Amino acid sequence: MKPLIILFIFLPFTHSFSGPGIWMLTKDQDGIKMYSRHSEHSKFDDIKVETDFTGTTSQFISILEDIPKYTEWAYATKSAVLIKKINANEFIYYSEIDVPWPATDRDLYAHCKIISDHGSRSFKFIAESIKDYAPEKKNIVRIPLSKGTWNISTISDKLIHAEYQLELDPGGNVPAWLINLFSTKGPMETFANLKKKMKLMNK
Repeated sequence: MKPLIILFIFLPFTHSFSGPGIWMLTKDQDGIKMYSRHSEHSKFDDIKVETDFTGTTSQFISILEDIPKYTEWAYATKSAVLIKKINANEFIYYSEIDVPWPATDRDLYAHCKIISDHGSRSFKFIAESIKDYAPEKKNIVRIPLSKGTWNISTISDKLIHAEYQLELDPGGNVPAWLINLFSTKGPMETFANLKKKMKLMNK
């Protein structure tokens, strides 16, 4: 498996017994906390992951804007390509997700927007799938629903706090073993990779 949107983008949970809007802590490891809650729009639970990163908000934005390098840190991202630059804070990208056999690989087009608050040195990054942006490819399942939101805030000149929330329906048939793989290993590896990347930028 390669390191998603992002997918780092595809981290589904089956429904837990938590009620709507109630986040339940599912894992706490190496300073990374994961939560899940019942989704109102998908049969899979929403997830939330949060941690602190060494560095600045501008450095983190530069990582999110460097689409081709998503393969270096986003879990299971096979490829990522910038499709359209709308303006300085808005773009569309395409990504393919590597899924172990015998399950089928996934893909998505995502519309991304950066909303910055320079006064508080914080920003929000929203990536929402566009199901019908282009025709579906043979032997790849188009993800019907994916909305990931990053909330990044400054703690100090050398430390930021990151919170990522994901609402997802991966589409097609999703076996239990695949759900377990992406709901536990996926988010932890993605955030661990980002921690390493941010530390390297601040050596």
